[in-house]
Amino acid sequence: MNKAGVDAAVSRVVTWIRDVNSDSPALNSVVGLSDSEMKQLARLGALLRERLSDHSLESLVAALTPDGEIVVLDEVRAAFDHLIGEDAVVHLADLYASIVTPAKRRPLGTFFTPREYAQAIVDGFASRHDPPGEVVDVGAGVGIFSEIARIKWPNASIQAIDINPLTLGLQAVAIAKLLERSVKLVLMDYRQWLDSNVPSVPTLYLGNPPYTRWQLLDRADRADLLDSADGLVGARANLSTLFLAMTLAKLRPQDSLAMIIPAGWMRAEYGKRLRARLRDAGWRRISLRLADSWRFDQAIVDAVLVEVGPESATLQRIEVSDWSGSERLIVSRTEGEAVFPAPGRTHLLPPGCEDGDTLARYARVTRGTASGANRFFLNTPEKWDALGIPQEFRIPLARRLRPGVNGTASSLETSEILVLGDYCRGTVESVEAWIAAGERGGLHELYLCSQRKTWFDLSGELKTPDVIISALARETFHVLDNPGRLAITNNLFGLYWSADVVQETKDQLLGWLRSAEGQAMLRSSSSVEANGLYRLSPKTMGMISMGISSIPKMGANREISSLLVSGGKAI
Repeated sequence: MNKAGVDAAVSRVVTWIRDVNSDSPALNSVVGLSDSEMKQLARLGALLRERLSDHSLESLVAALTPDGEIVVLDEVRAAFDHLIGEDAVVHLADLYASIVTPAKRRPLGTFFTPREYAQAIVDGFASRHDPPGEVVDVGAGVGIFSEIARIKWPNASIQAIDINPLTLGLQAVAIAKLLERSVKLVLMDYRQWLDSNVPSVPTLYLGNPPYTRWQLLDRADRADLLDSADGLVGARANLSTLFLAMTLAKLRPQDSLAMIIPAGWMRAEYGKRLRARLRDAGWRRISLRLADSWRFDQAIVDAVLVEVGPESATLQRIEVSDWSGSERLIVSRTEGEAVFPAPGRTHLLPPGCEDGDTLARYARVTRGTASGANRFFLNTPEKWDALGIPQEFRIPLARRLRPGVNGTASSLETSEILVLGDYCRGTVESVEAWIAAGERGGLHELYLCSQRKTWFDLSGELKTPDVIISALARETFHVLDNPGRLAITNNLFGLYWSADVVQETKDQLLGWLRSAEGQAMLRSSSSVEANGLYRLSPKTMGMISMGISSIPKMGANREISSLLVSGGKAI
């Protein structure tokens, strides 16, 4: 089916699903969802139940049964059948994502893995290890890992574990369409399943566990989760890391795991015992493959693929690499709880740079403002004028940096950002109408917006840097002086000069950052994404060593001269 056909089918199903009222039947309560949303999901459940006749799925069908009758329209049924006619897993994931916003999926950590990521994870494991006898899809969702594992290892049995009946029901429909019997669906909390099951064959624990942050976990469950993790992680660990730890604690010598999870545990205090356990597993080959700032649906995550192989007869290594594999580091197993290094970031100071003269000595680098709802806060001046929003509530914004006419000089795309810090409610009709429209669209419930005292007030978060830097590049990171103090959002980085840096130094540093040497150093501090893009990090940018000699930093009366090096050679 072409994209237009898929989009039309999704739109038709979603329109019907959202057409609920106060009398509509609802499913049982799900964490973080309103009564209206449960009524909508009851309609999705009705579509799923029509296609689930396998008696082994009785508990799943029961969980999808609402407190009243729902009649599915023929045209909606036909549109749904179009979606499952080809690449059902992907299309059904798109359908669920269209119904339940990312903010509402956060409590269950439901973010779907793109097929190319899942395929790369399975292919990589298969290239290094023998086929498993069983695969456990951890937090299976709609089943992208189950599907790829079934094709890669046709002789393995597969268990897909998930606590969410809607996503597991979507996977059940996709499996039924394929007449596939090797995948067993289990509607159960993974922690409970892990405690009650002992595999009889070499087992691979695979997948993308739920990305639920510590602060969103039920307080009553936190202690039990930490206990299940066998003390390998501490408080503040996200649910993905807890799942990794509890799986590692249960791993038998013949078992293995491959999970893509947030990378924070590699450096955080809460992950120190997990790092020590991995270093102690000397007979297992361990691979940590970093993928900074990957986009999972609408969530951006600094992720790492943790691959732990079965025990072998010889001592094995721990390897950390970027996603492309272009840079690899061998990690010592003797450093216990020490943080794991990251490729491209351990040797940011070239050999011989004794004084450690880094960018952080002259400026700090931060991300731009994360608004949480760009469609509410960002518009062109013409659109704000059409909405009648007064100029006093709009601040010029650098929206994007692009290559200029010669392919290197920066071309600036501007916009305006809405800043309502001084706005008094009820005083401007057009502003009230815009706020009301945002709330009707549920923007005030999105994660970042909901964390503010006033969801639409960005005044305390506004970033207006001295220099604007593009965060993502193939070859050239654009570096643009910002004398007009344009604001930036988090697709760009901002550089803020230290108070004692003189203009001559600023000019030298900006010239060096734009030079071939400076650009090479920026790329060396970046993570490399799957599509070949370089992505900067504010922290590692501050660690890069300057390639300029005799930098005047403190002004004419306190001028200092530093010998700086690039690539280990004085320049």
